[in-house]
Amino acid sequence: MVPDVKDLARVLPAVERRVGRALVARQSADLGPSARYRAFLRGLRGQARVVVGTRSTVFAPVVDLGLVCVWDDGDDLLSDPHAPYPHARDVAAIRVTQRGAGLLLGSYARTAEVQSWVTRGWVHAIAMTADRARTEAPAVRVASDDDFAMERDPAARAARLPHEAFSTVRTGLSQGPVLVQVPRAGYVVSLSCQTCREPVRCPHCRGPLRTAASAGSSDPITTCTWCGRTVLAWSCPHCGGTRRRSTRVGSERTAEELGKAFPGTAVRQSSMGKVLAEVDSEPCLVVATPGAEPIAEGGYAAALLLDASVLLNRPDLRAAEEALRRWLLATALVRPARDGGTVLAVGPSRSRALQALTRLDPVGFAERELADRTETDLPPAVRLAVAQGEWAALTELAEAVAKVPGAVALGPALVVPAEDDEQLARLVIRAPLSSGPQLTDALRAFTAGRSARKDQRPLRIKVDPVEVG
Repeated sequence: MVPDVKDLARVLPAVERRVGRALVARQSADLGPSARYRAFLRGLRGQARVVVGTRSTVFAPVVDLGLVCVWDDGDDLLSDPHAPYPHARDVAAIRVTQRGAGLLLGSYARTAEVQSWVTRGWVHAIAMTADRARTEAPAVRVASDDDFAMERDPAARAARLPHEAFSTVRTGLSQGPVLVQVPRAGYVVSLSCQTCREPVRCPHCRGPLRTAASAGSSDPITTCTWCGRTVLAWSCPHCGGTRRRSTRVGSERTAEELGKAFPGTAVRQSSMGKVLAEVDSEPCLVVATPGAEPIAEGGYAAALLLDASVLLNRPDLRAAEEALRRWLLATALVRPARDGGTVLAVGPSRSRALQALTRLDPVGFAERELADRTETDLPPAVRLAVAQGEWAALTELAEAVAKVPGAVALGPALVVPAEDDEQLARLVIRAPLSSGPQLTDALRAFTAGRSARKDQRPLRIKVDPVEVG
């Protein structure tokens, strides 16, 4: 299993060269119904010895199953957004246990869930030594992380593009293509008043404004993200100012700025809606959002990871883990250090994730992340269930799980107002791992009872959700 079709396009030819095209079946959502059914039958009848595909492939029938491989289990695309919300990694673990097969989890990073399996001895770690990693990977550093860099550029830590970033790009362009990873797509994602720094709001609906590049015009246009109106004249209701400043810059504005800073250099963009598959080895700037980075022939000469704090400051339990995963995926596209490859991250140098990136130590980061979650009773150290629905239904659910040993119900707590003056609320249920089977049994019995009574009150329950905000 791989997260998306882009990864499938890389894995499938390699597997076919290894075992022969006649013995490989492909399963993915982009195939038509007939092609998918033929691939299903080939696996069911044993005609295909290897089945390669995306998330749903974890359920594919394979005769005499011997090995299940999952690539990049931290990618949220491997988590099904539809009930019962299965994750390919967890389904694979259950399946190999039932069939007595092997399980191989591969990734540049390591999730806390996999680290918990390693800690309990259910899986064994296979990793390169530190010396081998330094040989095969590019040199990684954080901008302005030493006194020399601060003396040369005192404002580097406050600048989005410090002097060191331009030096890295300039050196990389002399050797080949340079990758610039920007966490946000678009032109200017957020605006504020130049005088009082208050957020700029739409004069019609009070929604947030953003600036986008206008096709066929050099002047960007400002529109509301709620009502879609174009805002031509604006004045701040707090101070009366008419000047605006950019507070969140996207990939399009970054590409424009770098194009002006390096005239004569080709600038290519890869983001949602226009994802590039690959670029050649000619010097150019490739500005991409996380997950949309194209592969460069011979590898990138350098990579620039901008706005690291944006990924780290997301209100999510897995923010730092996800940030490190995205940075390592971009780092893997850069040439080794022996060939001049270098990576520069712009962000807080004291961040644990950035420190792990500079050391190329995803294992140590996962160990500390798991230790912190164990201390604070957060997944995967505990079994967690999140339910959202009407207050009365959640109250009944809290009473139903009260008999589970060690289970603690947090809430209900109001989330957002719903229609007909009803209130949507959320209930978080936490239980020790040893009580996980009892908790799932209690949740299953509760939902079965609701179905038997034809209870129409809205209720959604997720066990071990990917996003815990």
